[in-house]
Amino acid sequence: MSASGVNFSGLGSGIDTESIITQTMALKHKSVDRIQKQITDLQSRQTAIKQVSALLTGFQSASQTLNNSDSFKGVKASSSDTNIATVSASTGALSGSHTMQVMQLAQGQRLGSKSLASQTDALGVSGQIVINGKAIDVSGSDSLETLAGNINTAAVGVNASIVSTSSNAYTLVLSAKNTGTANDIQLADTAGGTILQNTLGLISGVTTSNTSGTNTVSHLFTDSASSVGTMLGLTSPQAGDVQFNGVSVHIDLATDSLTAIIGKINAAGTGATAKIATVNDPTTGISKQQIQIGGVTSVTDANNVLSNIGILSNTPSTELMVAKDAQVKLDGLTVTRSNNSISDMLNGVNINLVSDTNQPTINISINTDTDAIQSNIQNFVSSFNQMVKTIKNYDAYDAETKKTGILFGDNATQSVLDSATEIVTNSVAGATGSVTMLADMGITLDQNNLLNVDSSMLSNAVNSHLSEVERVFRAMGSASDSSIQYVISSDKTIISGKDGYAVNIEQLASQASASAILKHTADDNPNVETLTFSGGSFGSGHSVFLKSLSSLDGIVSMLNADTAVSQMLTASNVNGLLSLTSKQYGAGFGFTVISNLSAAANNSGIGNTAINAIGKDVQGTINGKLATGSGRSLTGNSGNQTTDGLRIMVNSTTVGAHGSMVITRGLADQIVNFGKTSTDYLNGTLTQYSNSIDQQVTELKDNITRQEALLKDEEDYMRQTYSAMDSAVATIKGAAKSLASLTPTTTSSTSG
Repeated sequence: MSASGVNFSGLGSGIDTESIITQTMALKHKSVDRIQKQITDLQSRQTAIKQVSALLTGFQSASQTLNNSDSFKGVKASSSDTNIATVSASTGALSGSHTMQVMQLAQGQRLGSKSLASQTDALGVSGQIVINGKAIDVSGSDSLETLAGNINTAAVGVNASIVSTSSNAYTLVLSAKNTGTANDIQLADTAGGTILQNTLGLISGVTTSNTSGTNTVSHLFTDSASSVGTMLGLTSPQAGDVQFNGVSVHIDLATDSLTAIIGKINAAGTGATAKIATVNDPTTGISKQQIQIGGVTSVTDANNVLSNIGILSNTPSTELMVAKDAQVKLDGLTVTRSNNSISDMLNGVNINLVSDTNQPTINISINTDTDAIQSNIQNFVSSFNQMVKTIKNYDAYDAETKKTGILFGDNATQSVLDSATEIVTNSVAGATGSVTMLADMGITLDQNNLLNVDSSMLSNAVNSHLSEVERVFRAMGSASDSSIQYVISSDKTIISGKDGYAVNIEQLASQASASAILKHTADDNPNVETLTFSGGSFGSGHSVFLKSLSSLDGIVSMLNADTAVSQMLTASNVNGLLSLTSKQYGAGFGFTVISNLSAAANNSGIGNTAINAIGKDVQGTINGKLATGSGRSLTGNSGNQTTDGLRIMVNSTTVGAHGSMVITRGLADQIVNFGKTSTDYLNGTLTQYSNSIDQQVTELKDNITRQEALLKDEEDYMRQTYSAMDSAVATIKGAAKSLASLTPTTTSSTSG
């Protein structure tokens, strides 16, 4: 063929050489076409294998759900009257029935100011007011609208709004964002200020002690070392000589911290005892610091110092709505909470109170969510059946058409089907009771290799023999000693048989702990003490500054309030000694502590020589094989023939023999592990099968490339040969024609 794509073959010879070449090359190209057909068939086979692999992965996922303990711990809750209360439950809730009567719904406090003639005119006063322990600036140009906006922006747990009661009559309404008596709105003017009392008429000027139980308490503050004025946000913190039980105590909010204030109260001989306590903020849940004073019989303020701290509460002039706690009777017991959504009355159960108007007793039921369990089992069955149908479709043979499926006779996919079928039809080794296999719960294999479910039998098994059903599916362990708990096993852990694996504990785990070397007997330390912690999660080191004049309880409070320390340790007062204990067990949670001061009776007592605290890991054997301890967790070592990957939790307080641990592998766990060996993206048998097809396709494509190159050379050679022949024929024809022209012509004549 010419470069232009136009051929004039056979012009000299008269033979259609182009047709000869085309037909010849078409015949020779059939070998390439056969290879291309091989490639297409292989790619179709690979697509089918990948689909089988995906379906096996789906079956593996459905199995993993049933291999999870939470799948058998689900609970559901119901209320006999949702117009009175609604309920919901989460994992961990205990099954049972309860009676409940809603006595009172929680509500938030709502206060009203006196009526003002305008909401936009300037109030004409300036200074600061304190709402819930936070100062808010008021300027002379602020209107009622401006003030309401500033209160809302300040995020003090109060919503401010303005209500027009009539023409030229506007009331500022303050509503607590959170319900309950613990969230009463705390209002105070600063020293010399009368904005709340006179300008707005929100407070009456009468104060009462802010109490919690038997203690008089302050606002909640972020720490006990900063000055109170700074934490309140006061621009001109006041000072004054306040009185507790008739004894004067000078407090200066500009300089005094919570620690300094309780030190002054305790040192003044008031007969009251002050301390700093760590209290969770009821709104945010964040740990904060609070002054708590016991033994108070009378309190007198000066310059609104105690009102600003929150020790005294100003009585509102107009209380539009009284704060109330929710109150219910649960099983005859009276329960009080600050809001109407109660999540800590029954473990794992959230109760939302709806109505409290003459409501009768209702019933609350918490039961195992058997519907969810049966749904997960049905999904397991459906996933298996979908995989089986697909494999059988690919392996089909039509006797009439003699056509076969793309995977007809394929050993790899047939092996997947055979292995999965064997797993789901076997009983679980080591399982005991009336349910040890799928057939015992109404799930049987039919003649088409599909699982069928008898819903009635399944429901009965789940409702009557749930623990046995769980064992049929999950990898589980059960200990003969209640102080030993099964945690997890790996695919290398071997089932134990009914006798189980013997557990022997040689060393118990312990928490790292350090104790001060001197008791704390005096709070007169004038120095700021620094405790430095290192090791464990403290990294290169972490320092905590302990305010001067601190009591031991104050030191404990400051340490427990420190974010870094509280994550690692618990500080406590043990018979007058500062005690520090790791929150976790084991050698990995040790720490070191040192003070910048020599140990003394008026400081932490830690001293300036480093104290090293070291915990211990549990040590022991499982089935006579060494196991590795980490805290209270004991794990079978890698390479152990039977216990590789088996992890148990040791809660015992004694060493020695602790019975045995029986290990079983449920069907779902077996499918999960089988799926890994088949579909692993590196070493899975189906993955490697697919990869081998890729390699075959690549080799065949390379073969096609080589053959097409040879055919191209052969085609070029044929063209050259036929072209030369054509030229030769044309030359011969030309020569013949020339010779013919040279031959004389003879003419004959006849005379009559």
